[in-house]
Amino acid sequence: MVIAGLAFGIMLGMGSALETLCGQAFGAKQLHMLGVYMQRSWVILTAMCICLLPIYLFATHILLLFHQDTEIAVLAGRFSLYMIPQLFAYGLNFPSRSSSKRRAR
Repeated sequence: MVIAGLAFGIMLGMGSALETLCGQAFGAKQLHMLGVYMQRSWVILTAMCICLLPIYLFATHILLLFHQDTEIAVLAGRFSLYMIPQLFAYGLNFPSRSSSKRRAR
């Protein structure tokens, strides 16, 4: 759960930065930039997902390094592998959510 919370916090923070850029583009009446910013954020967040991926893949080893119980570390490592699709869903969802809020106004 710590790994999922860490990824959620990082992805939400980076995705929320898009709201500022979209607000500036909307205020400057440069509506074409909304799509450009969203596409760029998809690329950046996908790259961030790839950077976070080793934490998910090696969660068992990381937990054992911190002297966690072996059985718990193995189960948490298996759980983190199941959470990998959610990580990439964050990368695509947060920019879409931010720009759709701006377009709805």
